[in-house]
Amino acid sequence: MNVILLCAGFGTRLYPLTKDRPKPLLPVAGKPIIEILVDQLASTGRMSDCLIVTNRRFAEPFKAWRDTIAKRLPTLRFSILDDGATDNENRMGAIRDLALAVKTCQVSNPTLVSAGDNLLDFDVGEFLDDYAKRPRNLILTYRETDVDSCRRTGIAELGDEGRLLRLHEKPSEPPTNLACPAFYLLQSKTLGLLERFLRESPEADAPGHFVAWLASRQRIFTYEMHGRRFNVGNLENYRRAEQWVKAAGPGFLTGGFGSG
Repeated sequence: MNVILLCAGFGTRLYPLTKDRPKPLLPVAGKPIIEILVDQLASTGRMSDCLIVTNRRFAEPFKAWRDTIAKRLPTLRFSILDDGATDNENRMGAIRDLALAVKTCQVSNPTLVSAGDNLLDFDVGEFLDDYAKRPRNLILTYRETDVDSCRRTGIAELGDEGRLLRLHEKPSEPPTNLACPAFYLLQSKTLGLLERFLRESPEADAPGHFVAWLASRQRIFTYEMHGRRFNVGNLENYRRAEQWVKAAGPGFLTGGFGSG
């Protein structure tokens, strides 16, 4: 399985911590956020290639991290793609970064796409098992109990069999509490629509805009996780994430999932 991790943001809401270090490389309970995610994926035994899309400012820190993780996980291939952005004002946006990755790697297989700062407490293997039983475009969802948090993420409306009907990106009035983080397993023909989306839509930042656009053009299905997701969006949430990961137990840091 190919994996693309979107890590080209500048993390301005976490300054000064992210002035010289990208958010996915911030340590949580002594381990970089991205490494927790990579270990979860690697523990399934299904990841073969992992491409990290970053910006010009943070390309070198990611290369240094890649060299370290490659020694620990020598059977996996890690690549770094620099999108050329030098600051937040000229960033490409997550969807253009994804399109760049798909074009650069000439993606021809189903690919798992995730934000590089996802902290997800669930069994990734079960998500992949669900896909294997019925290969299709599959996106992750979970129940978000905090209304303010619903206003800061993508919110899904579903039809029969968990099919995505609509995705609302950061709605002021969330129609449901079914949140959709950037964690998608997409078919190659679906990823092939990225260029068309970018021609038709001005929204190139949050990847949820692409999924929202896809919902009326492709069959997109959902998998509801019953663990927790933690959004490290600001300094206070970063401190809370540290406490949460420690409470989740050692399994969370070694590729399993925690105690909830």
